[in-house]
Amino acid sequence: MSEKDVTIDLSYLQELASDNKEFMIEMIEIFLLQTPNYVAVLEEGVVSKNFKTIADSSHKIKPTLTFMGVDSAKETITNIESWAKNEENYERILSDFNSLKETFKTIYIKLEEKKAELLAGS
Repeated sequence: MSEKDVTIDLSYLQELASDNKEFMIEMIEIFLLQTPNYVAVLEEGVVSKNFKTIADSSHKIKPTLTFMGVDSAKETITNIESWAKNEENYERILSDFNSLKETFKTIYIKLEEKKAELLAGS
């Protein structure tokens, strides 16, 4: 998934925040702080072929992607979680995770940009 394929739609977060920009900024900051840790745990699970860790960490990441409106990555993480729960498709988990890791780099950049826009408009 290339950078241009990563779309962030903050409308769900906007609705949840009732357009409160400070709350939206805070939620973006929390995402930017916590999600890399979840992704690191997921990576540990993938590297060690620990399906339980993969499923658990995928499950933690999924709602954060909903809040930030990153549907393409949410679909991928949902598939990874499902395969891990069924202890199947390890090679697919590995390839999808490697792609997802790159996608997260783009997500972080785009969310930093969205945060800057919100701060500029405050």
